[in-house]
Amino acid sequence: MNEKIVSILKTFDKSDIKNFKKFLDSPFFSVGRDLRKYYDCIIKYHPEFEIDKEKFLKKYFGKLDDEEGKQSKILRAVNSDFSKALDEYITVISMKSMNFYSNYLLIAGYSQRGLDEFGENKAEEVLSMVENADAGFIQRLQSILLKDLYRNFKSATNKNQEIYNVVESQSEDLLAFLFNFSSHMLNSLDVNSIIYNIQRNTEQLSLLMNNINFDVFLENLRTDYPNYKRIKLDIILLCALLKNKKFEHLYLKLNEVYMDTFDSLNTWSKMNYFTFVLNYYTLNLSEEIIPLKFEFIKFGLSQGLFPSGETKYVQVSSYKIFMLAGLHANDTEWTEKYIEEYLEKINPDIKNNMRLYSYAYLNHYKREYLESINFISEFKFENEVFTYDMKLMQLKNYYELAKDSGSYLESLNYSIDAFAHFLKENKKVSESYKIVGREFIAGLKLLIKARLSPINKDEKTDLDYSMEKFISETKNLWLISKMKELL
Repeated sequence: MNEKIVSILKTFDKSDIKNFKKFLDSPFFSVGRDLRKYYDCIIKYHPEFEIDKEKFLKKYFGKLDDEEGKQSKILRAVNSDFSKALDEYITVISMKSMNFYSNYLLIAGYSQRGLDEFGENKAEEVLSMVENADAGFIQRLQSILLKDLYRNFKSATNKNQEIYNVVESQSEDLLAFLFNFSSHMLNSLDVNSIIYNIQRNTEQLSLLMNNINFDVFLENLRTDYPNYKRIKLDIILLCALLKNKKFEHLYLKLNEVYMDTFDSLNTWSKMNYFTFVLNYYTLNLSEEIIPLKFEFIKFGLSQGLFPSGETKYVQVSSYKIFMLAGLHANDTEWTEKYIEEYLEKINPDIKNNMRLYSYAYLNHYKREYLESINFISEFKFENEVFTYDMKLMQLKNYYELAKDSGSYLESLNYSIDAFAHFLKENKKVSESYKIVGREFIAGLKLLIKARLSPINKDEKTDLDYSMEKFISETKNLWLISKMKELL
């Protein structure tokens, strides 16, 4: 059966099943082929949709396909029309659920028809709603555009004396949007370029922002300005992302400014800025940062900031960061509770793989290394980043086991070769990940030689020197801790 149709219908709840039938019954929306019979046939397979094509053909047409495949050809045409109807239904339902967008289109319609008083009144009502709503980037930008219509209505209804206030408000919104969205984009570029092997062909946004005198801007920004704290937070965030020399060490102030601004932010903004601060902690992991990051994450969870509510499922990258924070802080009890609660909020298509991933990590930190290996053995190596993590975890498990039993040394060496091959052959893994991975292998080989191989006194002296040098150059806390055990 058509994969797109099945995927969409799997998301249907009881309300959707009834409403889509009404949608197909409506001659306004359903133009052309009558799709009601097809819908009645296919919806009976809800929710699993395990459909045998021949049985479906017999059920829909009353007979099997003929020698020329006539019924199959007709079914392909019906599938095409039905797919379009599903898209239209999703569009209509989305519009009904998104009050701002529905109202924006209504106001634009008033403008096109010259209904200026109606448009002005409705624009005032909607803009008032936006001021008090948890609005995301797109809605904020849409409100800037809505004020263009609002300004036109003021002009058309002879209220020119009020236009200045609208334009001033619009310029303030644009400024806040520019700083906030720029930091969001720069942060995303930075994080993704580190994780994935992405060739960045332009630095235009960085160039623009680096040439704005933010220090002068902050000096002259009125402290009584309505959005002063938020603008200050945006500037600090931007300067930190751009590594602006005039604003050195501002990341250290980022958490402090965020907390100071927290109560003035709506839920969406709280989550957005929370992500920025968390990314700093994630990219600057050290022994001193670990407890700060863990406390910050627990604060975010206590405030209900995860997930943000804009998406149906929890993002696996955020889920991973939160889980690892608990493990790095050696709080396996908290982490186990976290896994149990938040696995239920993962997309069902990847939920089981994330369960295997989570318990592979958890069991390693609980020193149940064979259990960890068992979870890794069932893990599907699909996503490059999570595959990287699991292969690294496999090495750590075998090293710990080999410390107590030499029988695991062969498995450890085999896993090292497999990981090295993965780093060499996988083109999607970023160069920074490959560098860190090769460094890990080099450090692990030093550990194996020092801990698991027979060495004389002179060799031990040389190894101790090599490990001390390695510790001074690496940021890998696991390797540092294991080498310190031997020194």
